[in-house]
Amino acid sequence: MKKALVRTLFTCFALVAIASNAEEDVQNEDVQNTEENVVVDSRPLSREKKKIMEKNRKAESEVADAVSEEEDSVEVSSLIIPIKDKEYIALASNQMNHTAISISPSLFHWIDNFPQDNIIKTEDGAEWIFDNSNNYLLRTWHLGDTIVITPKGRWLWGSNYSYVMTNKDLGTSIDVNLFLGPVAFGNYSTWIVGIDKNLGQIYLLNGQGERTVWEVSNVDLYLFQDWEVNDTLIVGQNDSWLWWFSSYNHIILNVNMNHNVRARQMSSNPNYISAIGMRG
Repeated sequence: MKKALVRTLFTCFALVAIASNAEEDVQNEDVQNTEENVVVDSRPLSREKKKIMEKNRKAESEVADAVSEEEDSVEVSSLIIPIKDKEYIALASNQMNHTAISISPSLFHWIDNFPQDNIIKTEDGAEWIFDNSNNYLLRTWHLGDTIVITPKGRWLWGSNYSYVMTNKDLGTSIDVNLFLGPVAFGNYSTWIVGIDKNLGQIYLLNGQGERTVWEVSNVDLYLFQDWEVNDTLIVGQNDSWLWWFSSYNHIILNVNMNHNVRARQMSSNPNYISAIGMRG
């Protein structure tokens, strides 16, 4: 009798444990399913601003080869682009890039997966699409390779791609477009926690808890005025030689609005209280 009772109790405990594990699995699955990628261009630029952006950047491309390295600035569509910044010594391109690398952990990304033949997934969950004709090149790219995103030069001249992805381990590049945004507020994603539109500054936070302050170039302030707190961003390198001697040697891609601005990093330890004060 006692043995039967023990067996019955054991069976009940086993059933409870199985049910508990099943519930835990469901909860874990629910947590995984809550990870949603940011939709690219979910809040697009107005038609008027898009035309202004295309006009200005086309003008930049047209004058790039004509700018002398000895000039302090160049005027493009009534906008002044600084070639030398008084706060910085004019450095060679590779030296300036090294400076950016030393203070900008968000500049570098890495390959997480190849979901399809013509798509590269980065560590933040973003997916970048490229032309199938580049598949031969991708045979040498591997998971974990370090990559950097830069703007596509002369992107208005018949190119269907707005960005270049460079494999820093191999030194090879492909043209890409952002197909799917990073995971919203993910472990490797970056988003806006504060904005000062008067100063042209944004306060960023990423999933690793790193906080940074960035200043947007005067040339792109008209684009920056439409940015909002919680917009998801991707940091890249501004490698156009027209900007080599400017301190605005990064691009910040706003995923929600699907465009980028030129910017420089001001601090890696901002006053977070002031950033919170700028919210909304």
